[in-house]
Formats: sequence, structure tokens, C-alpha cells
Amino acid sequence: MEAKQDKTREIGKAIVIATKPDELDALRAWAQAMLDIRSSGMPAISKAKAAIVASTDRRKVLTPILQVAWQELKRVGWKERGLPARMAMGAAVTALTLSGQGAGIAALGGAIGVPLFVVFGAGGALAGVIIDEVRKK
Repeated sequence: MEAKQDKTREIGKAIVIATKPDELDALRAWAQAMLDIRSSGMPAISKAKAAIVASTDRRKVLTPILQVAWQELKRVGWKERGLPARMAMGAAVTALTLSGQGAGIAALGGAIGVPLFVVFGAGGALAGVIIDEVRKK
């Protein structure tokens, strides 16, 4: 459990480091908004809508989060895999790319998936770490 907390703190620090200094306050405000939505008594669908609206208002804040998430995904999904798994993933990415809509869907998925992960998933801890790290800076 402690290793998971250390990993969350490491990812939170990476997000804060990847954020431009003039956008740190916006990142902290976004993370706080996500935690407020998470702890509110609203129904799940209202929480989802509020999280998406709050994130679209602060689109630039999601960029460093998505960059760090992509690096982690690349590390786990590519660097730590063998040749057969890499070939299968390469074929899947190629198929998505050639379909024409893959890039748009992936970008939309990240923009929607991150706030929903924070509000409904295990991202609440990550939002707390982001707030702590921004305050330290």
C-alpha cells in the first residue's frame, strides 16, 4: 500500500514539474474543484457533468497531466513488454490511426477520462498530491 502512495506522490510531482509556472495556480484550482465535486452529495451523472465542465474551462491544465499519463502508459505498456506484445500494440495503434477518427477519439478520451478518474476513481489521492506539491512550490 505504501508503494502505491509513493507512486502516486511521484506522479503528482511529475505533473507539477511538467506544468508551466504561470499555470500552477490553475492546476491547483482544478485539482481542488475535482475534490470538491468528488465529495459533493450530487448524483453520479451530475458529478460527471460538473467534472467535465470544470475541466473544459481549464483545458490547458490537463496538458501536463496527459503528458505524464502518456509517459507512464508508454513505460508500462511498451518499455516493460516483450516483442510479441509490442507487435500487437503496434498493429492496434496502426489500425486506429488509419481509421481516421482514432486521434480525435483518443484526445477526447483523455480530456474526459482524466476528470472522471479523479472524481470517481482512485484519482482523488492524485488530486490531493497535486495540491500539496503546488503549495510546496
